[in-house]
Amino acid sequence: MELPAFPDVALQIKNVLEDPDVSASQVATVVSADPVFSARLLNIANSAALSSGNTVSDIPSAITRIGFKMAHNVAISIAVNQIMNSSIDKSLQPRFQDLWRHSVNVAAYAYVIARKIAKINPDKALLAGLMHDVGKIYILSRVSENHPELVADQSALDAVLADWHCGVGSAILNNWDMDEELCMVADEHETFNRDILGKADLTDVVLVANLLANDTNPGTEGDSLNDNDWLSLGSFQRLKIDSATLTEIREGFKEEIDSIISALAA
Repeated sequence: MELPAFPDVALQIKNVLEDPDVSASQVATVVSADPVFSARLLNIANSAALSSGNTVSDIPSAITRIGFKMAHNVAISIAVNQIMNSSIDKSLQPRFQDLWRHSVNVAAYAYVIARKIAKINPDKALLAGLMHDVGKIYILSRVSENHPELVADQSALDAVLADWHCGVGSAILNNWDMDEELCMVADEHETFNRDILGKADLTDVVLVANLLANDTNPGTEGDSLNDNDWLSLGSFQRLKIDSATLTEIREGFKEEIDSIISALAA
């Protein structure tokens, strides 16, 4: 399998953001050349989750507010979205858009769960949510070229996606030199019976976020599980999520989650 190279745009921004002496204005000079990225940064900086009601209108201020790590994550998500989307068969575009919307939803849930419940780095959780289904995105981008018969056979394509996307996604992230935690998320975010020692990890956060995002989109993986099934899973127990916490996530955190979804998807 030929794995895709790390997106050039994201790599350039990544290199700038990793400079310990770089300033927000210097970063802004680099990223302002990309209007899509600039608009996305402003949307996120002015979202209800981060703005506290105070609007920013310039890129340096937006970067200062959201932080370099969040800016880096947004750059990666935009680059992956654009590159993979450009090679998707037109008949599969609706599936790709649904998949990307799902990834954005998972990222929003993961960010809030990591920040408010798990005490895990929320920026990394957001990136993990965006990238958890990168294997599916890649398979969709290549299927018409390598296996055109699957484009017309949706049930067969669904089976391929279900069987292969976790391993493919982990291999891609490993090829991009992403850290072990992110590779594990791609590989195990649908392993409901995962058994680990110690406290909750990033994969637990994304596994829970994935189920909650699917709960708003019936017919997807995990849809046959109900709340009682969820609460018995190791990921929910390690995160100490009970029925009251589930209600808080769905209702109490809804405005913040919706705000992040709107900002990322704009």
